[in-house]
Amino acid sequence: MASGPPRRNGQKTGHREAAAQVPAGYTWSDYLDALVKEHGTLAAVAWKLVERGLAEDTTSVERALRRLRGRGQRDGGLIGQRLLRVFGVPATVEAQARWMGTYHSPFGDLPVRLCLDQLRLWERPPLSESRARVWILLGLAGVALRQRAFDDARTLLEGAAALADAPAARIEHHLATSYLLTRLDSDVKRAEAAARPHLESARSILDASRAELDPTDAACFQARLVDHEAFDANRRGDSAAALALYRSLPTEDVHPFASYRRDAGLAFGLHRMGEREEALRLAQTACEHAGDGGYVRLRVMGLLMVARIQGAPDQARTLARAAAIANRLDDPELRIRIDRARERG
Repeated sequence: MASGPPRRNGQKTGHREAAAQVPAGYTWSDYLDALVKEHGTLAAVAWKLVERGLAEDTTSVERALRRLRGRGQRDGGLIGQRLLRVFGVPATVEAQARWMGTYHSPFGDLPVRLCLDQLRLWERPPLSESRARVWILLGLAGVALRQRAFDDARTLLEGAAALADAPAARIEHHLATSYLLTRLDSDVKRAEAAARPHLESARSILDASRAELDPTDAACFQARLVDHEAFDANRRGDSAAALALYRSLPTEDVHPFASYRRDAGLAFGLHRMGEREEALRLAQTACEHAGDGGYVRLRVMGLLMVARIQGAPDQARTLARAAAIANRLDDPELRIRIDRARERG
């Protein structure tokens, strides 16, 4: 029998196989390590579970926790459910999930495939068995909207609705749903009527929870609400109302995303009013805000606004820049916007 290739010194049989089996992403072992770091020992974690009504002795619970360490990203069973119910997920982990699920974070400006790969790594236990899963579902819905996979987006948003309890998650869900509903119906009045309850809910939650929201999140949510309301006004042909909405936003630059939404909206409104020079200045400023915040998709949208105002011959060169970025991001929604801009000429 022919022998295999010579084994390198120090290489032990099974190392490659073991390495291949190590889960990529957040595991039960990672979760338990975080709990031990917070509470001191695994025994202390077990004791807290018993204190909260787990009808077993601490030694048995500790053994179950040790077995859970080896579950990787598989179902955590009853002990995993109890852990998540008692302790929740670590704040740093929830913050990571929230970053991936919030539209106004730069995560949503990454290439579509990269966003999907990252979200799918987190759509597994233990995170998928916790309420923090809402952010992963919202992130996946955002990617589906970028892909114009509206049926998928609807299903994901329906799943997120059942988990959205924190104000930020509820606002995010309502804003994403309102965006989806305006894309499902070409009739302006029907689309606006379908989206309106979600916009009103988002505004009500935002007004009631400003004190507990991060100020930058609150500013971005406010800008997104205004942007959607102005979008509806522009579709009705009420450019003056849309412009007034953008002018109602704070003039200070709290966050690049909010500043982009304000200045891009003002640029569009002023362009419609015939104030070309100021409109072009604001569109270019909006592009700068997008760049400052690391928002590549917003920069494409800003370039589309610049091109609209420029007209020929500069328009073609600006659209080519926007198209090159959209292709690198593999973003179907951006490509359609660019195609429409070219058709307008």
